[in-house]
Amino acid sequence: MKTGKTVLAAVLLTACLAVGTLAGGGRPSLAARLARPEDQLALLQLQSDFHGANTLQDYELMYSLWADDAVVNAAGSTFTGPAEISDFFSSNWGAVQSASLVPSYKTNYQIVGKTATLQFECVIVNTTGQDPIATPLSTIPFGAQIPSVEIVQHSTATCTAVKRGNRWVLKTFNGSAGPF
Repeated sequence: MKTGKTVLAAVLLTACLAVGTLAGGGRPSLAARLARPEDQLALLQLQSDFHGANTLQDYELMYSLWADDAVVNAAGSTFTGPAEISDFFSSNWGAVQSASLVPSYKTNYQIVGKTATLQFECVIVNTTGQDPIATPLSTIPFGAQIPSVEIVQHSTATCTAVKRGNRWVLKTFNGSAGPF
């Protein structure tokens, strides 16, 4: 004989599974179910480090993000290896003071074993000495941009990342202009 708590638990579990299935459009893919949370977080950190290296103009950090056999296709050219890739990304550093931002809700990734695909959007803003993140929204008129902040580049990236040892690095990067 089932107790009231057992029946209640079964009803709640069934309801949660039904709501989860409806909200998620069905059962998650096998790859999504097998992805380890630490790998998911590591990929988000990899993307964050990429944007941080651009914002902080940190060549060593940028260099550390790439596999030895990495390939970047961007700006109509192909760049190979960490040094050539880092040189490409750092070539515009210093031209303007900028921040490399990413709309997180547009980030997509899928992990299959030790390989992952990533898609994200990059918004590079010229900060001209101001921090666009720290400027209080209450000081900006509705619908207006911060007057001293302009978008200088808006692009997307489709990448593959590979896990080498305990660390994820970028292996391919295909950049293009505009949002997804």
